[in-house]
Amino acid sequence: MPDYLSWKETYQSFGVELPVDLWVQNIGSVTFFDPYTHLESLVGRALDRDAVKAARRRRDDELMAQQGRMPGVADYLAEARQLGLKTAVASSSRHAWVDPLLNRLGLTDQFDAICCRDDVEQRAKPDPAVYQAALAALDVGPDEALAFEDSPHGAAAARAAGIFCVIVPNEMTSQLTFSQPDYRLTSLADMPLKQLLGHVAANGAPFLNSNARRIREFHAAIGSPLPAAPRLRDADHLAMRHKLIQEEYEEVTAVFQAIIPALQAGEQPDTVEALTPLVHELADLLYVVYGAIEACGVDADAVFQEVHRANLQKAGGPRRADGKLLKPAGWQPADVRSVLLRQQGNGR
Repeated sequence: MPDYLSWKETYQSFGVELPVDLWVQNIGSVTFFDPYTHLESLVGRALDRDAVKAARRRRDDELMAQQGRMPGVADYLAEARQLGLKTAVASSSRHAWVDPLLNRLGLTDQFDAICCRDDVEQRAKPDPAVYQAALAALDVGPDEALAFEDSPHGAAAARAAGIFCVIVPNEMTSQLTFSQPDYRLTSLADMPLKQLLGHVAANGAPFLNSNARRIREFHAAIGSPLPAAPRLRDADHLAMRHKLIQEEYEEVTAVFQAIIPALQAGEQPDTVEALTPLVHELADLLYVVYGAIEACGVDADAVFQEVHRANLQKAGGPRRADGKLLKPAGWQPADVRSVLLRQQGNGR
């Protein structure tokens, strides 16, 4: 809005008007409307663009100084940190505009990466380049990300990058048409981040169904947030985690030891009645194992993905007599060390 107002006042200083319908074409991008060229066409002569730019920029800075954080932004960033989510800015503007704004609002340190169009050869939205740069900076895939956008061009860029997009329109874009939005909020203040993640998980964004994310949500809910980067916990904490795993393992073992002999004796128990305690205890065991990994500030999903990648290499390999798939010749183990080093460097 300040950008539009400063341009509107600039036009008026030359005795002409800036049509809103032209201005909104450029919101979220920079390639659909050139206000300098349009202004010159209205006044019928070339302008001293440097002088116009300097005067308009001064007025834009004055208007921006009156702007505060949008409702809900601070809470969302705080919740994201509690949940171990990495955050980035993906903007069609240049660093020269974005960086001072974030500094003034006290938000620079809240983001793991700040990606602007001058990082991607001036390619602005709806080109997905700036989103792709943000994904690379955070070391996440498109299906592991969630975008917040206030313009159709921004939403198109997020979708082109394969990212689930939540629309939060501003005052000027609220009446614009967003083509098939993934999800829409009037304001971030309308819904806490954790609640939004639940809604989004039911409609897409598969990373939100992550068990590791649920573990972090649990610890945030009980007031015990987990480390944001790899950290070796003290002996007492590790002993507690080991005890939890041992207790759940013993409970799983007890269920197996009840079911297996019954089946070997020819009994045919009801499927649901037999599986209920088994899968319940297995889920409890899974919960504490994920908790032990996440408690050390390690992204359990990333570790699991690397182990999964290595295990896929076993396909077609030999099998043990009991059916276990064995390692084929040339098999390489999961490179968990590299996963930890990457997380340590990125702060997860």
